[in-house]
Amino acid sequence: MGNKTGKIFSILREAKHLTLREVTANEFSLAQESKFERGETSLTIDKFLLLLQNTQLSLDEFQDFYDSYSLSEDYTFHDELREAHRIKDLNQIKKWLHYWKEKSEKNSDKKYFKLNYIVSKVSLASTAGGKPTKDDIDVLMSYLDLVEQWGRYEIWVFSVCQHYLDDNMLDYYGTEIFDKSSYHKNVHQNQQMVIRTMLNLADTWLNRKKLEKALVCLNRVKTIEIPIEFFEEAITLRYLEGHYLHLLEDPKGKLMMQDCAKDIEKYGYTQAAQELYEEIYDLGEL
Repeated sequence: MGNKTGKIFSILREAKHLTLREVTANEFSLAQESKFERGETSLTIDKFLLLLQNTQLSLDEFQDFYDSYSLSEDYTFHDELREAHRIKDLNQIKKWLHYWKEKSEKNSDKKYFKLNYIVSKVSLASTAGGKPTKDDIDVLMSYLDLVEQWGRYEIWVFSVCQHYLDDNMLDYYGTEIFDKSSYHKNVHQNQQMVIRTMLNLADTWLNRKKLEKALVCLNRVKTIEIPIEFFEEAITLRYLEGHYLHLLEDPKGKLMMQDCAKDIEKYGYTQAAQELYEEIYDLGEL
């Protein structure tokens, strides 16, 4: 563990005005720590975790800063693909599609290159208003079935393809996702991803008019107790609850949805609010 990791750790250490001696706590040499921060050598996992402990940093905090600072390839890919899908930028998705296709052809032994290529294909089909092939979805789901504990990557893969699963598969994964993603209990960013995925599941069930299934997802999100800083997720939960009531022909439902759109607009998310207004309008009257 060295190179970029050490350099990023040095930024965080200096930001807290801590000395090399304070973060090593005499557990290993200052020279070794100095070389680590310059990217000249590596540390064992135990020593690195000791550094985080002495710096009062959690592992997920460091990972989040690492991703944001270094803009790693996967971090950039996930972020840009999500945004391109939101604004329907087909050209951006095609760039990633060609990129991962070339990488997977040159490095056939690296399965994540192929998986990223397939995810790009699924995203392109979805954004263009089409439907991905069954073979592509089967490859992604086969991979997910082999992974006993899902991390951020697996949650992300599932979120991309969940809309194309039949009711039985969607029901199965809706039940399993909390067990398969148990990291969410302790890792802040994973928790946010699980919440978003469950909300997307609820939205899918509502669109399929499977209200009991949607309610199960919404209630499971409530058991997590959404942190106050997850503003978008909290608004989405309330919006979907309104949609649920609307489908039950409760007049309060549409009012709840409109209030959510107004809240989003009030905080400056004009485009997102407009999308909600259009969606509410398209619902019409039951």
